[in-house]
Amino acid sequence: MWRRLTVLAAAWILSGCQTGDVKVLIGGTAIVAPGAQPIEDSVIVVERNRIRAVGMRKDIPIPQDSQRSDLTGKWIVPAEGARLAPGEPANYRILDRAP
Repeated sequence: MWRRLTVLAAAWILSGCQTGDVKVLIGGTAIVAPGAQPIEDSVIVVERNRIRAVGMRKDIPIPQDSQRSDLTGKWIVPAEGARLAPGEPANYRILDRAP
């Protein structure tokens, strides 16, 4: 019985970690770097404070166990000195209008 409870507890803990570790920003217009063309209807996948993927919604799969934020109508721009690219720190700002 204890073994069964241990397995269930481990599964519960791991499932909670996965959801908390992956965040997905969906539907906003992303500017990945100063001067870059905006990506409309974008998806940005962030895992443990690092960007894992950036692109158009049609091109980026959305992880099932993730926290999702609908940013339709918003703009996602890199913080000063940063860029939105895989492997980069998730250092961005969300704006209500075009920068």
